[in-house]
Amino acid sequence: MYFKYSAYDKNGKTVKGKIEASNEKEALSKLEGLYVTDIKPAKNISFNISFSKKVPRKELSKLFNSLGLYLKASIPLISAINLSKNQTDNSKIIKFLDYIQNSIKEGKSFYASLESQNFINLPKYVTSTVKIGEESGKLDIVLVEISKFLKDEEKISSKTSQALVYPMFIIIVAVFMISFMLTTVVPKIVKVFENLHQDLPAITKIVINTGNFLQHSWQAILILFIVFAAGFRIMYKKNLKFRYSIHKFLLKLPVIKKLIVSKELGRFSYLTSVLTNAGVNYINAVNMSVNTIDNEYIKSVFQKALQDVIEGKKLSVSLKKAGFDFDKSFLQALSLAEETSQIDEVLGNISELYFEESESLTNTLLSLLEPALIVFVGVSIGFIVTAILLPMFSMSIIK
Repeated sequence: MYFKYSAYDKNGKTVKGKIEASNEKEALSKLEGLYVTDIKPAKNISFNISFSKKVPRKELSKLFNSLGLYLKASIPLISAINLSKNQTDNSKIIKFLDYIQNSIKEGKSFYASLESQNFINLPKYVTSTVKIGEESGKLDIVLVEISKFLKDEEKISSKTSQALVYPMFIIIVAVFMISFMLTTVVPKIVKVFENLHQDLPAITKIVINTGNFLQHSWQAILILFIVFAAGFRIMYKKNLKFRYSIHKFLLKLPVIKKLIVSKELGRFSYLTSVLTNAGVNYINAVNMSVNTIDNEYIKSVFQKALQDVIEGKKLSVSLKKAGFDFDKSFLQALSLAEETSQIDEVLGNISELYFEESESLTNTLLSLLEPALIVFVGVSIGFIVTAILLPMFSMSIIK
């Protein structure tokens, strides 16, 4: 945060300005050498976009792993943070660690420091898990487990991003190629047909009208697309009912449903396993894990079941009653875990299976996407070429 100050320098001149610091005490220490007469938090207008606070999962994984290993070696948390700070060149993480270090020195807990910081975006499940780890005295174990989870997520995300490069390239080339043909090539050939006053085939008329529409209305189409994309993004982030409807619709798509379910149940199983292994009460572990589910429809089913769990019923039974029909094998495994009281071990094994399935489904989906896009581009261009050639064939037959 920023502090606005007024002070006198060594020559007695008035000095005013702003300084960045995590608290007033740090700000005053930075202004050493000046006689400060007034200092207060500045209402700083920030134009930073939210993604400016994002840090790659790989960096976060490395950071939490270092902290966890240092704590396992009985190194105090503040010293562990200082050592981790010297192992990174990322300015956001350095500022983040500086703030956490100062906050802990002021008497705050590690969890409270993470919650109050505003330097990087941390997933909610990270701070929630840290809170439990700190309260149970197993912060070192929890941090290492968080590191492994972030590393696995980064691995899947990285593979997906790399696999999407080629399909995205095909889509961009296809859009430009089809637009060029419809707005530049087709209008020139149309002039030949107009002079002949010949009745044109239906597909030729469709292509000509589409080309004319794009040629004269591309600005309006672009504006509408931007407005729609921005509106959709705002509604998705701000409106819970809209997001719930989208998530429910996605679960009706066969392959997409399987991918979402594998990801969500894998994350839920993993975090519940980690938390119970850290000594967290089963109900609290389930409650925290449910809050990390991204899909609002799946989350609503778990939240409904959680009410019965609080009353003493088994989660497997409560989920079935709440309408859980995403994966019967999950309910069977969960029931077994609850009956044998081996929650952490069984759910840990389930999470590995779901992560493997999620990775496999992602690879399959992306491998099918490439040929599908190539076929789409070929069919689109073939349709345009056919629409141009048909009248020409008619002309040659008449002659």
